[in-house]
Amino acid sequence: MSDKKNNIYLLHPAQSYFLWKTSFCSLISSLYAFRVGYYDNGLVNGCVFLSSIYYWQNPDYSYRRYLDIGCVYSALGYQLVSAYNAQYSKIYYTTLFTSICFYPLGIYLYNKKLYWYSTYSHSMLHILANVANIILYSGHIRPLYVPYFGYFRRC
Repeated sequence: MSDKKNNIYLLHPAQSYFLWKTSFCSLISSLYAFRVGYYDNGLVNGCVFLSSIYYWQNPDYSYRRYLDIGCVYSALGYQLVSAYNAQYSKIYYTTLFTSICFYPLGIYLYNKKLYWYSTYSHSMLHILANVANIILYSGHIRPLYVPYFGYFRRC
């Protein structure tokens, strides 16, 4: 833990770098979504990837943290709605819920000053959430219909 220009860094640089590397899981699931034709989901995951690598290169309590959190929550909401009538919705929701359980565990471990265990827990969130995304994209996802804008992708 260090302090630079009154910005408190949340993790040691090695831990931040570890999470920066696991952020690339979002790029993998984004590219997979594009490959199978789910461009809207690929774009959403691409935004998460960009905000995550931007944040984890130097995590602190700056606007970058809240930008990343906003991107992740927006993407999560979009994916949850997309998955509602998807072919693999049940396994997606189960895997996603499992991944989300690592978030409070990571906070608990961080508060206990077990920083590497907290880092591993958060990295499991990155990995499993993107495994869930790949599971979702592997089956049929019904297109979302938004009034005025129409379908985001064709059936």
